[in-house]
Amino acid sequence: MADLISGAVLGAVFAELLLVIKSGVKTTIMFRSRLKSLESTLESIKPIIKEIESLNKQLDRSNEEMQGLVNLMKVGTTLVMKSTKVNMNLYKMYNYSRKLAELENDIIKFFQIYLIVICRDNKEVLVEVKEIQLALGSLSLMIEGGWSKKGMVSMGLGVFESCAVPKAAEFVVGLNQSVQQLKKWLLDGGVSVKIVSAPGGCGKTTLVQTLCHDSEIKGKFKDNIFFVTVSQSPKFTTLVQNMIHHKGKEVRQIETEELAIEQLQQFLKEIGGVPVLLVLDDVWSESKSLLERFLFDQLKDYKILVTTRFELLSFGTPHKLDPLNHEDARKLFLHSVTSKSDSYFGGSIELCDTLIDEIIKRCKGSPLALSVVGKSLCGKHPKVWKSKLLDWSEDHFVDSNKAIFDCLRRSLDDLDGMPVHKECFMDLGSFPEDCAIPVTTLIDMWIELHELDIDGIHAMGIIYELAARNLVNLIATKHDENHGDGFYSDLYIKHHDLLRELAIHENNQGLIHERKRLNLDVHGNKFPNWFNSQEEQTFRARLLSISTDETFSSQWSNMELPDIEVLVLNLWSRCYTLPPFINKMGRLKTLIVVNHGFFPAEIGNLTILGSLPSLKRMRFERIKIPPLPSITISNLQKASFFMCHPGDSMTAPNLSEIDISYCSELNTMPMDLCNVVSLRKINITSCHNLSALPYRIGNLSSLQVLRLSSSLNLSGLPESIGELKNLAILDISYCFSINKLPDEIGRLRQLKELHMNGCHYLSSIPKTVINLEQLRYVFCDSQRAQLWRPYMQRLPKMKLNIVQEDLSLCWLLN
Repeated sequence: MADLISGAVLGAVFAELLLVIKSGVKTTIMFRSRLKSLESTLESIKPIIKEIESLNKQLDRSNEEMQGLVNLMKVGTTLVMKSTKVNMNLYKMYNYSRKLAELENDIIKFFQIYLIVICRDNKEVLVEVKEIQLALGSLSLMIEGGWSKKGMVSMGLGVFESCAVPKAAEFVVGLNQSVQQLKKWLLDGGVSVKIVSAPGGCGKTTLVQTLCHDSEIKGKFKDNIFFVTVSQSPKFTTLVQNMIHHKGKEVRQIETEELAIEQLQQFLKEIGGVPVLLVLDDVWSESKSLLERFLFDQLKDYKILVTTRFELLSFGTPHKLDPLNHEDARKLFLHSVTSKSDSYFGGSIELCDTLIDEIIKRCKGSPLALSVVGKSLCGKHPKVWKSKLLDWSEDHFVDSNKAIFDCLRRSLDDLDGMPVHKECFMDLGSFPEDCAIPVTTLIDMWIELHELDIDGIHAMGIIYELAARNLVNLIATKHDENHGDGFYSDLYIKHHDLLRELAIHENNQGLIHERKRLNLDVHGNKFPNWFNSQEEQTFRARLLSISTDETFSSQWSNMELPDIEVLVLNLWSRCYTLPPFINKMGRLKTLIVVNHGFFPAEIGNLTILGSLPSLKRMRFERIKIPPLPSITISNLQKASFFMCHPGDSMTAPNLSEIDISYCSELNTMPMDLCNVVSLRKINITSCHNLSALPYRIGNLSSLQVLRLSSSLNLSGLPESIGELKNLAILDISYCFSINKLPDEIGRLRQLKELHMNGCHYLSSIPKTVINLEQLRYVFCDSQRAQLWRPYMQRLPKMKLNIVQEDLSLCWLLN
């Protein structure tokens, strides 16, 4: 082990393999092209190996993870030597060519997955990740091939908003002239600011995204394009931290804005003479002073591109993005309507030109309105279209902004026949603007608020329907075959600011004490007037969203909210105390606590959770849970922890499901869980320090789902796994360190699905798998599939699903 830590063994086997390959390139013709490709790959990973070894030494960290690579290279050396001695035998030629290709792929996969280990650890990311990032560039493992440099940076602390450019829109019209004008400005040198001004929903963000994906713009600015969403309540220190972290630099706590300005200036200087493009998206008029803080005249080539609904004339003449002309508006509208509507017009949409033109006219050239209205009319009879026009004609628009908003509201009225869908859309106003909302969070809300099924099937139907109408954007962060069992950890939704404002506007109709939903936005320690003047009336809301900023001191007044069933807490401060009035929420069923700040937040007053008799579901994101006296939450059914330290002080005797994701400090599954015999689902995903499962896991006789995906240091499964008589789904995908399965796995007589894709060092399958009579699906890569083929005759119900691996990290940018 000492030799491994020093790198002697790794360096020796690497040098030996490279030497053998170079010799083979010179002496053999048969596999020369294959060996040259392998040589090129090894040359590319040289600097990565050096950086990994340096990183491990600085962190006083064991190099055990590299043992797999050492073994792989030893096997590779033997393989290359044998291949150089192959005679003109067609079968052997084919066989060795295939094995050499697999060797190269295995080496690449090793580095993809091993570097995920590095990037998922908060401490490790802080030590010169930038050098590893640069070394990766030579591997050519980009977004299509399996690795993204920006994606790698985004794995770091995991608690920041990405500054990477979002994916460009698939269908764009009417922006060519603006793109060309702004492109010319960007390609010129110097330091300058350009404001792109237009009403909401006119395509400002689409325009700047299109520019950032232009080949000439990317060629000039390369990796120095920062795409920062500012929104209504920006935190300058957090924006600076996000930018620094985006480049793989060490991020420290920044106490004041003055220090943030100094750090930003120093950071931009360190980038050097390379041109920098900073996109500040969705800047509000009150953020003028914030924009000024990003200006540094001494830089050589520094462009700031700003999108805003306001003109901000102090920064020069804005580039005004005009509404779409009629021709472009028609293209976008027809694209949104799709072919379903054509059938109602005798197969030709042109037969209804007058009707279409009138609808387009009402949308005032707004891409958002055209898209949403088009989707709402998709597949509807012309009489429905005419009815909508009559509704619109009753109003006299004061300006285009009101017209666009009214178009969106009329489209929302189309959900009147789907009351639950409309209510779910209204719930989205409870989350901050420009926020990617986890689908699992919405499911936890809607199951209790709208009495949907506990597996989320109905909720997903609602989400897909809202997405089909362009009322939300559904983001799949990565391919995942697990959606069938109600596990949607890779799905998020976002919606346009105008649609969020629409939901809030509709929620705010009527007397405040009678509203279904309340949004409590606290700036500093200033509460809204309605909160301070509650009088003797009781609020009847069922959903309460509380948002506080980083200056809030957790000084709460009393509040009577007896009917609240769902509470959403949006935090930006590092220390936060749960409101004491929560203990009066006798009907509270779902609690969601989300920290939006850069660093994890510490939460106080958690003991209050023990006084909530109806609490069934709770979710914590980016939270440090301090040591506490034991808390018993009697009726809790589901607990979710995302980028947290779950702690071991909470007891939930009736817990049915627990989700733990990206919790880097989790080394083993909490022992207390082994006493919760009611557990049906355990999802521990992307907790790379998880190294072992407790033997007592066999006590969980009711367990139906055990998901351990991306637990990269998990070395194996305990023999007691065989005691899980009701286990139907076992997921060990990307458990990189597992090299064998216990014989006791054959005792899982109810097992129906086994997910093991990405288990690259799993070299054998125990013969006892022939006892898995209920096994229907095995998800794995092609090499692991070969291990299963000898047993297929004995398992006639089993189907092998070959998973095309997607190790790209670009999905994390969402």
